[in-house]
Amino acid sequence: MSVVRPCTVLAAGLFVAAFALAMTIPPDAPLAVALALFDPSLPGRIHAATAAYLPIWVWEYVALPLILRPAWFVPAALGIICGGLALTFRANSQTHRSRHHPR
Repeated sequence: MSVVRPCTVLAAGLFVAAFALAMTIPPDAPLAVALALFDPSLPGRIHAATAAYLPIWVWEYVALPLILRPAWFVPAALGIICGGLALTFRANSQTHRSRHHPR
C-alpha cells in the first residue's frame, strides 16, 4: 500500500482546516480559544489528562506552547509535515524503479 496518497490527502485536509480556522476566528487567536469555542471545558481537560498520564515536561514544553500558538498554526504545521512525508515517500518509491534505457 502506498503511503503517498494518504499523506497527500491528509496534508490537503490540514491546510483546508488551517485556512478555515484563520477565516472563522481572529487569525491571532490561540488554539486554546478555538478549543474553548468547541467545548469550554476542553483546555482544562487536556491539561488534566496531560498532568495525570504524562511527565510534567510534556505540558510545559510541548502542549502549552502549542495551545498558545495561533489556532491555524497547528494544522498548518502538521500539513507541512504530511506534505513533506508524501514528497519523501514519492521520491523514494521512484528511485527504486529500474530505469531501462534501450540502446
